[in-house]
Amino acid sequence: MARKPRAKQDRSLVRIHAIRQWLLTHGRVARSSGWRLLAQPGSSLLTAFVIAVSLLLPALLFALNSNLTQLLAEFQQDPQISLYLQNTLTETEGLQVSEDLLSRPDIATVDFISSAQGLLEFSAASGLGEVLLQLPSNPLPATILVTPVSEEAALIDALATELGLHPAVALVQIDRLWRQRLQAVSRLISVAGSGLAVIVVLGLFVIVGNTIKLAIENRRMEISVIKLVGGTDSYIARPFLYSGLFYDSVGGLLATVLQLIVLYLVNIPLRDLLKLYDSAFVLQGFDLSGAMLLILAGTSIGWVAALIASLRHIWSLEP
Repeated sequence: MARKPRAKQDRSLVRIHAIRQWLLTHGRVARSSGWRLLAQPGSSLLTAFVIAVSLLLPALLFALNSNLTQLLAEFQQDPQISLYLQNTLTETEGLQVSEDLLSRPDIATVDFISSAQGLLEFSAASGLGEVLLQLPSNPLPATILVTPVSEEAALIDALATELGLHPAVALVQIDRLWRQRLQAVSRLISVAGSGLAVIVVLGLFVIVGNTIKLAIENRRMEISVIKLVGGTDSYIARPFLYSGLFYDSVGGLLATVLQLIVLYLVNIPLRDLLKLYDSAFVLQGFDLSGAMLLILAGTSIGWVAALIASLRHIWSLEP
């Protein structure tokens, strides 16, 4: 009965020893591959930089799409309908129209802006106060801002059409149009980013594949000797796998740094532009999880590309 636990313990020790040897072997190969790349800093950095630029383009698009989504959420508000009244209406008549609209069950709130108030607000926002004061008359009509009860687009459109038939209304405008345009731009950037990401992945396969192919050609004699003494293709491919992993992991790290630099440079003029609209919005790059995901994606692509390229070219070499 004492032999079974002893045999089980021996198997566990053998398994632990095998795992330890596997880790030591891969660690030794990884260090060797790293030192080989450091021995050629110029070509290694150039390859990593090309990979970084390739990863940077879709990363910037995805970051821009994330910022647009954040901007839309920041300015989330109830849709409004702007009713521009006839110029012939007096302020008293405009107030009466707004009170009549407020009694409707499909309208939540009504805000009346007289032509004089509208001129003051426009002068303050545009900085053209002195120019507007020189006009012979106020060109701005009185406006009624209507907030519908429903947020459904079809019901809002129907309400806007009905309000546009009112004899006191000269023009109707639904204020959600800018939001729809931003959403359309966001969808376009998302689709473009996804398509570009696919192209970048294919490009990285080509870049890493050619780099690994050249490395294999430079070590052709060494590989032939290893094959003669019984080395398997998977054993020979190990250092090249780690080379591909290092290339793309460094490329992913550089892409993250380049993204922060690009966004910082863009934010300088953008901040001045948005100040004119009383907005403190700033473009944000990837957070820590996004940066780690970018580096992990680059590392995975490099590993797979190196695996395919190395096994394909090593298999074609005759010992």
